[in-house]
Amino acid sequence: MPTTVSSPLHIALSAVSEDADEFERLSRRSDLPSPAGSVVGSAVGSAVGSQVSSQISHSHSLSFSQLSDSKKSAALTANFSAFTAPPRYRNSGAFVHGTRFQNFASIMQHGLKAAKSEIFMIDEVRADGRVPGLKDAPEILIFIDENKARSENMEFDYDAKLGTWKTRGIDGVIRPWFFQKVVDQRRGPGKGNVLFQSKEDPMMQANKLRHVQKPRYLIHATYWQNVNGIMKEGIVPAKNPMSDIRRPFRNLLQGAESHVYTVRPRNSTESSFGLQAIAESIARDFAMDSAPEALPEDGEAVHFLMDKDQVGLDSRPDALVVIDAEKAEKLGLKLDMVQSAEKEDNIFVTGKIPPEIFAGIEPNDPVNLPDGLKAKIVDPKSFSDIPVIDMQQDEATLMQQFKYACEEVGFMQVTGHGVSEELQRRHMDLQEKFFKLPREVKDRLKLSEASPVRGYFGRGGEDLDQVGSYKDGEAVASRKDQKEALDCNGVPWSKPVGGYVAGIFGQPSQMPAEELLPGFKKVLDEYAAEMFKLSRRILEMMALVLGKPRDFFEQYLSQPVATHRLLHYWPLKDFESEIGVGEHTDYGMLTILKQDLTGGLQVLNAKDGKWVHCCPIQNAFVVNLGDMLSRWTSHRFKSTVHRVVNISAKDRYSVPYFLEPNMDAVIKYGELSGPGTSQTHENSLKFQPPDRGTSDPSEDTAEAILESFYRASGQLKYGPVKARGFSEAVGESKRD
Repeated sequence: MPTTVSSPLHIALSAVSEDADEFERLSRRSDLPSPAGSVVGSAVGSAVGSQVSSQISHSHSLSFSQLSDSKKSAALTANFSAFTAPPRYRNSGAFVHGTRFQNFASIMQHGLKAAKSEIFMIDEVRADGRVPGLKDAPEILIFIDENKARSENMEFDYDAKLGTWKTRGIDGVIRPWFFQKVVDQRRGPGKGNVLFQSKEDPMMQANKLRHVQKPRYLIHATYWQNVNGIMKEGIVPAKNPMSDIRRPFRNLLQGAESHVYTVRPRNSTESSFGLQAIAESIARDFAMDSAPEALPEDGEAVHFLMDKDQVGLDSRPDALVVIDAEKAEKLGLKLDMVQSAEKEDNIFVTGKIPPEIFAGIEPNDPVNLPDGLKAKIVDPKSFSDIPVIDMQQDEATLMQQFKYACEEVGFMQVTGHGVSEELQRRHMDLQEKFFKLPREVKDRLKLSEASPVRGYFGRGGEDLDQVGSYKDGEAVASRKDQKEALDCNGVPWSKPVGGYVAGIFGQPSQMPAEELLPGFKKVLDEYAAEMFKLSRRILEMMALVLGKPRDFFEQYLSQPVATHRLLHYWPLKDFESEIGVGEHTDYGMLTILKQDLTGGLQVLNAKDGKWVHCCPIQNAFVVNLGDMLSRWTSHRFKSTVHRVVNISAKDRYSVPYFLEPNMDAVIKYGELSGPGTSQTHENSLKFQPPDRGTSDPSEDTAEAILESFYRASGQLKYGPVKARGFSEAVGESKRD
């Protein structure tokens, strides 16, 4: 998977380089004009000139532009920029255009366009951010490289009376290639963040930090979908930006930006500082700096260690990567750090940051998230790791990786599976549209006595926290699941053999009318067929791991049961009484899950009792094993406890596909274990699949196991209680 980085994330540092201090001192002299873009190359890919510090001592040899506060006539200034500014904007060698933030994405894709008139640029930026000729301060400032523009014969006209410049660009457009940077001017903690930064900006050379000025720790904020790639490859500047704002002009970023955005905690001791302490220090720093008018993200009441405005992202970051500069020095790695010219809390790190110098990766949790709902982000070289398996590898490698995933973890993510990404997108799009239908429309598909397991259920239709626990004969759950779902038949061609439960799981799906969601049934059927195909391929590998023939499980899939579930989770509002999905093991044989990029899936490492984030990966499926397979192999294959904790401000969508064998298949304890059965760790005993309570384990059919789970979770409320082989201990407590 390609490594990705988040959009600009900005940065805490109080000291500036000695070079920049000298530069600033000289720039205040009335007899020295501000340096123009002569430091910058005039063609794509050209090298940046020598550092400004060395040029200052030879200022007579530089080509300079004059300061506009001299108010020279147009004739005298025709070949120079006219730009006065507060210190943070001085010395950029740029014309500046101000506009509204809503225009940013379009301008970065298509450039600044001269429509009915020329493009106007400002002569002066006041200390409060306002510019002459505009009633309100512009929301973003676009810095246009004078030297590049003139080298391409772009013409500029100066109005001495108004103190403004105008141009028609080249053929009516100023392309983003000519931009030095784009600065966010909106009020709030994000003011001064750089939305785009060219590697050829002179200040990227002028503000380099010396060794003694470099901080010990830096923090880079990112999203879930980037975490796996970052842990493997490191942080790569703008290689594949995932944010909604930056994705459309990713090619421009790859050709211009050459740095990673980071944050430094100012009030740290910079010694043996724990990751959580670093994150909390940053939160305190930014809390003190935040403007009082700044509102929490989307009006939410939940406060996180870092929000989107603090770090310059278009949505709240999910994870914080802690970079240890001291470790880099020990490994002989050079980290070039540059202080931002716009915001004293900003530092750019030039080039790729390798994973070897990470101090760790910390989830960006709400400050009031209970410890019991927290999970860690782990290095993919430990269980702790949820392995990522490329299905296109050779079979010997696949067997080795599947053996580890099944016997040690019980979870994996698979790539190279061959399922069309276009189909996945269509499915997710229609899924979101379904859950946005009016409640009365969804309620027409509601689970009922006639269709108890095929249809829609809303909040409270299933609660899995502490599923299987009882008090006074009633199931109990410490937190309520905050989800709604549509359960469909994942193998509509199958005619399951068995009793009542087999019959209801073989019922057809309930679907909304075609005119409400055109193509919904067709896409779901196509997707379910792909999931069944992928399930069979995965089971082939599992059979080989167990020392069985490749097609061993085919005999149990002649008339199987499969539930194709569409899930929607609301963001959590009360961490004490709500959860996305409570902790549980899956009841069945195999689960294949497609999750969106919101995050929230957590897996329990039973060896140390710690929860681990299963970070979303683009175009990957999560695969986990259920109680049936664990029981069948006497726990050689692990059925692992997991849950969903959606701390995001966004809704979460996922698509689990639950595959079960023929309902009359007898799941005999240990029948498939064979030689090499792994011993269960003593700390994991309480997390093993529950004993169904039968005196003879061989009595448990697939149908019985399925029924026991559905009744314990509160989903199955209808029909006769006892299926063949069903546990009386569970059945009696749930009898209607």
